[in-house]
Amino acid sequence: MKKTFCTAIVLAAGSGKRMGTKIAKQYLEIDGKPLLYYTLLAFERSPRIDKIILTVGSEEQISYCQETILRPYGFQKVASVITGGKERYDSVYEGLRACKDTEYVLIHDGARPLVTDEIISRAAQAAVSDEA
Repeated sequence: MKKTFCTAIVLAAGSGKRMGTKIAKQYLEIDGKPLLYYTLLAFERSPRIDKIILTVGSEEQISYCQETILRPYGFQKVASVITGGKERYDSVYEGLRACKDTEYVLIHDGARPLVTDEIISRAAQAAVSDEA
């Protein structure tokens, strides 16, 4: 398979209302790190992903993510952190608008940290093989 430029849009704009916590679930800590860290790490380590666009819920969350997750843990593939929208589809739309020079896009929820490189690779391969 030829090398393609693939961007992951990680959606982290949710408020976590259904969780009943004051902190959105993507920022709850597991083993001392925010849940979102583990999701981003999977995409950061994947050789299939060239760039990550992170959508968050507010301008304040942009700073929070940069200061507590991206810089401290040295994420290099996160090209931009942008505000998403009120609904999931709004955040997807904003993420797609931020994609530049991208052949393929994978979309994943930031509060779902159990994504593996195998899952990412299979999704990327399916996108390429289903190309018309």
